Amino acid sequence: MTNPTGYTLEHAFARDVLTIAVNGGINHWARVHGYLIDCPPTDVRAEGIDARDERSLWHLDLDNVQEAITKLATHPEDCFAPDSGIDDTFRSAIPALLPAIQSELATNGYPRARFYADRVDATMADLVVQVAVADEVIY
Repeated sequence: MTNPTGYTLEHAFARDVLTIAVNGGINHWARVHGYLIDCPPTDVRAEGIDARDERSLWHLDLDNVQEAITKLATHPEDCFAPDSGIDDTFRSAIPALLPAIQSELATNGYPRARFYADRVDATMADLVVQVAVADEVIY
């Protein structure tokens, strides 16, 4: 199912989560060099540098973000580095919230995608981007 702009439900949600992340969610570990979100879904991009070592470059697209959302929703146990220090609240919230949102999006359709993204706070958006960039939550 797509909307008139060509975004699938999943990509519309992924774009909104990415927007939340680059506008404040990932500031503690990454410096964003640039992002493009007001464009066709195939052109959505974000890139930056790991602020902790000041040299590791990262970049991602909508597919990377969608894959991270799916991984966090279906296999959260594979997403956290042992020393990540992530609060158990977030570890338990992710497997409950993300699949629920995915199911509700499928039922209710695109016009409500932004409503669902608003349920994801900056910290959770950060976790999604960490998984998209590093395949696990590391910070």
